[in-house]
Amino acid sequence: MAGTNQMWQRLFSGQERWGWEFTAPALPAVSPDAAHEPVAEQVYAPHDFLLQQKRSKKAWLALIGWLVVTFFAVALTGSVLKPAEANVPGLVEWATSIVLGVGVVLSVFTFFRTRRRFSVMKRTYDGQYNDAVKRYNEAYEAWRSRIEEHNRREAERFVTAMLWHPLQLTSRPSRVDIFGGTEDGWASLLTTIGAAQLASGSSMLLLDFTDMTIGENLEYAARAQGYTVHAHEAPRDIARLGLLAGLDSAEVAEVLAESMHNLNRSALASDLRGLHIDLLTAVADRLTAPVSFAKLVAGLQVLRRVYDAGSDETLAADELRKLNSYVDTVGNTDQVRNELQSLEGELRSLARAEQDAEQAGSADFRDVWPVRGFSVIVTRAKTGRHRRFLDHVVFHRALQELHSRQVTGRETLVVAGADQIGLEALEAMARQARRSGVRLIFLIQHLRDDLRKLLGAGGTVTLLMQLGNGEEAAAAAEFIGRGHKFVLSQLTEQIGKTFTEGSSRTDGGSDSSTTSRSTTSGGSASTSWSGDGHGSSSSGSSWSRTSGTATTRETNWANTRSESEAHSETLGRTEARVYEFAVEPTTLQAMAPTAFVMVETGPGGRRVVMGDCNPGIVLLDRVALHARQS
Repeated sequence: MAGTNQMWQRLFSGQERWGWEFTAPALPAVSPDAAHEPVAEQVYAPHDFLLQQKRSKKAWLALIGWLVVTFFAVALTGSVLKPAEANVPGLVEWATSIVLGVGVVLSVFTFFRTRRRFSVMKRTYDGQYNDAVKRYNEAYEAWRSRIEEHNRREAERFVTAMLWHPLQLTSRPSRVDIFGGTEDGWASLLTTIGAAQLASGSSMLLLDFTDMTIGENLEYAARAQGYTVHAHEAPRDIARLGLLAGLDSAEVAEVLAESMHNLNRSALASDLRGLHIDLLTAVADRLTAPVSFAKLVAGLQVLRRVYDAGSDETLAADELRKLNSYVDTVGNTDQVRNELQSLEGELRSLARAEQDAEQAGSADFRDVWPVRGFSVIVTRAKTGRHRRFLDHVVFHRALQELHSRQVTGRETLVVAGADQIGLEALEAMARQARRSGVRLIFLIQHLRDDLRKLLGAGGTVTLLMQLGNGEEAAAAAEFIGRGHKFVLSQLTEQIGKTFTEGSSRTDGGSDSSTTSRSTTSGGSASTSWSGDGHGSSSSGSSWSRTSGTATTRETNWANTRSESEAHSETLGRTEARVYEFAVEPTTLQAMAPTAFVMVETGPGGRRVVMGDCNPGIVLLDRVALHARQS
């Protein structure tokens, strides 16, 4: 009970809604900084860092080496200056001391200079490296903090985003046509739109011709929230409805004649409608106010010459006299007699119900449709024809009320079960409602025959609910429209294997022979003389001959074998651009009772929206209070 009261309180919020649109939240987005991870700064060591490091490590060896050199220098100095020590006493000791001191000082200085040079270089490099690492760590932490904060916000947005948004009209239409649906769907839709309508201070009149009491939920909710509710059932409350109250004779005749015309739509209906208006106007003109169905039936009986004034006191003497004087004027043709009988037969059931009904309360139709609150008129009858006639009478009485009603521009008239009323009458009410500034809502169960012409009329919005019939669903899908989209049209998988085997053999050989000969010859002669007269001479000759033969034979062969194997696999996916229904007919056939497709042409163009009018949605979590911005 507490949940129901909470639902009523949320529904009566004063904001127009025709249902709710489910909007799935966008998936968490990746942070734009994710692809820009900080890069560590490269700090390079000096070009001679390794050399200085090596020198620093070997500084001890250099120190020892320098000291050894110093000791050798001292010894050498002492040995060199030893002969001169006799002339200069203490020279050796003085010189060696100087050499030893200078050598030790230079050795120690070189050692510490080498060590310090590398220490300063290393300290500078370490400082630069540590600063770069610090800057990188700070930048990385800041980057990671931004990523985590972005991910946290995206996760919070995803889990807290509103899933249901109120569905509102943007075009302010004068008429809303609702095709299809079930009893539960219509009852839910009326509760959803009626609660907001009443909460805004407007009024709503429901003409329920469905025999399903679809306004019962809204009636109960409005009473629970303290709104004015008027509920009437015809013909039980026909006296309190005041269907004929406040109408002159011409208006009474038009209401009843139009009802007969729409009840008996045929090729001769136009001529008969004129005859009905003439007959009813003649009777109503001769009756004193207020005109009732009982008086009309009695007047028609007078014209038919079957009225029994002795047993029936419905008519006053003056009324009876005026009607009797008009009998001869009416005529006595077969058509007149048939139509008088037909009118009497249809009105008799209403007259009987009028006489049986309680006479308490106001009998003015204007009181049935107040300026504020919810009013419902439900029609019920035992026979189908009388019930249909009653539906037409109530419908045309409401149409007549639109002609004379002083509207505030915030009234809503709902006609549930408008299928049987007829296209001509529905369009007449739509024109008058547009002129009067009353929003009109037609609930039509079937989308068939002439009623298809109502689809997409100017200044209207269409709601398509569950349509079980295939032809009706196809017509609705065609009205919603088609669009281009890409769909998967072909999947291809190709697997291949290639095997190659080959062999080759090559044989070859060569023979070669080389012969060489060479001959060398020469000679020499010499003569020599000495001073004592002696001389000598010598001569000689030499020759050589060389001969050589070389033979070469070469044989080569090759045997080659090759094998190869290849595997291939190809996967293909093809999408084709198609022109198909935006909403498939099977989707309209399988929709939930409270689901609908809204088609509206507004300032932003034509839009097609899926919605749900289940009032219980207001009790769900993540339901927005305002419509989603396109």
